[in-house]
Amino acid sequence: MPTLEQYIERFLRFGHTNNGFPLYQYDGGQSSYTIHISGIIHGNEVGSLPTLVHLIEDLESQNTYFGGQINISLGNLEAARLNQRFIDADLNRLFLKSQPKEHQSTHEGKRARELMPLLEQCDVVLDLHQTMLPSAMPFYIFPNTPQAIAIAEAIGGTTAYIDATPTNDTPTYQCADEFVWRQGKPALTLELGEAGFHTPADRASSTAVRNLITLFERLRIQQLLTSPYSDDLLSTIQASRVESLSWYTTVHRQPYHSQDLHLKPDLINFHPVDKGERLTAEGTPELFAHCDGRLLFPKYPKRDAQGHICETLPKEIYRIIQKT
Repeated sequence: MPTLEQYIERFLRFGHTNNGFPLYQYDGGQSSYTIHISGIIHGNEVGSLPTLVHLIEDLESQNTYFGGQINISLGNLEAARLNQRFIDADLNRLFLKSQPKEHQSTHEGKRARELMPLLEQCDVVLDLHQTMLPSAMPFYIFPNTPQAIAIAEAIGGTTAYIDATPTNDTPTYQCADEFVWRQGKPALTLELGEAGFHTPADRASSTAVRNLITLFERLRIQQLLTSPYSDDLLSTIQASRVESLSWYTTVHRQPYHSQDLHLKPDLINFHPVDKGERLTAEGTPELFAHCDGRLLFPKYPKRDAQGHICETLPKEIYRIIQKT
């Protein structure tokens, strides 16, 4: 498999740097409708890069065609080269018009301000991410709208969807998909499994990305592409369904209230748990599952030789989701 630097070189062969970050822009010349595909918002989540590079090369060689416009951005290449999630702060919390003062001069604060105008101009966004730990399956997680759900079911990549619709009208932090969702446009985030290059991530991202381009080219030919979505556009997307999504909602978030908490080994995303099941390691403070369900985002932060966490204590040690 090519290295990270080799993939970056291939990306930049046709893309360019926009205020320092890699951006590829394609114009099919037949429509102003714009698809935005985002990768590497977190620096260590590089698993979508092969798919994005192959898509660019196919667009340039005309093996793939879309009559509208496509933007493909790599959010935090600087952190990727260091194999870090971020440089100064989590980029996927900073998509705010009014950023907190402490983040305005950070690397990620500046990057979010560079990306937001592109996201404002797009009509639909697919944001490709990965999880810190393995996952039993890829999964969608994004704010719920009929349009976004219909697109996810029409492009596939997985059969799992976690509802991440915000409840706060004045967020103190905001992800890229929420930023687009608040503009009334469909925004999908697809988690490809554990961070890094691997076949399952390439398979899920390639399926979703290729089907997305195919779907919207068909809609363009049918002269249905409108924003906001018309009833005809929505019903046509719904009729294109290739997967039926299993819906999950978050029913419990467990605070990470002490450095002494250690999860028991080998917990992964979508690991099934039973109510009352102990989730912490023997000899550490006890945490028991509040209900039946599946684990999401279990945390095993790095520790020093004395067992102290080497980073800021995460807000949550795990979530529990349930199928609805």
